[in-house]
Amino acid sequence: MESIDNSDFNVKSVSFAYQRTYPCGKAIQMNKRKHHGLTLILSGEMRITFSDGNALTARENDIILQRQGDVYHLEAISQAPTEYVVISYLTDKDDFPDTLLPHCRVFSPKHRRRYRDAFTRAAETYGTPNVCGDALLRALVQQILCHIIHESYTRTLSDKSDPAERAKFYIEEAFDKPILASDIAAAACCSPSHLRTLFQKAYGESLIHYLNRIRIEHAKEMLSSDLFGMDEIATACGFQNVYYFGRVFKSYTGISPGKY
Repeated sequence: MESIDNSDFNVKSVSFAYQRTYPCGKAIQMNKRKHHGLTLILSGEMRITFSDGNALTARENDIILQRQGDVYHLEAISQAPTEYVVISYLTDKDDFPDTLLPHCRVFSPKHRRRYRDAFTRAAETYGTPNVCGDALLRALVQQILCHIIHESYTRTLSDKSDPAERAKFYIEEAFDKPILASDIAAAACCSPSHLRTLFQKAYGESLIHYLNRIRIEHAKEMLSSDLFGMDEIATACGFQNVYYFGRVFKSYTGISPGKY
């Protein structure tokens, strides 16, 4: 099984990685960000205010998660100068930030040294000629993003104390992988037999029925778009092959995927 923290994406380009220092009151206005961004606060504080009026404060060791197309005002607000590293990047998945990164825009990591080292090394790599500089820079940014995704996922899963709720969360996050009931039980920290009983009692359906129902709902959305072939839909929804996908789809809807 491929775990959720190994989700498939690649950093395809890094347009810059700078280390900067801003005095109190210095600000930038971003009207429409061209790339995704990561800003790690090394010292001081910054306030980011989005176009909808939502204002957040990022302090030392916090990471601001910026999205392509964002409109915001960013200002240094601590009395001492604010030092930070900002990275601008793109991945090969258009929906990357919304599907993999945490929804919060200011992320407070647990392993601070790990992130500080990676960010400062990225800034040093960008500013120093190197025969493999571009590849190394993309690898560093990919490493940072993977650490954020993994930590966010682990934190969210550990916050859910009920095994049935952990199982439900895991299914909703990993339905597109070829997961088994034993995988779900392992993620929920519960034996498969006990989890089946708890899940049925909590949600009124079996683990596998819920997993397949989630997969079929996503398959319906893909079928409605007319953009994907049957093989693509089957794979994207976690089915081992198109024949099994068709059989499960018909059992849940009464008609074949093609007729739907």
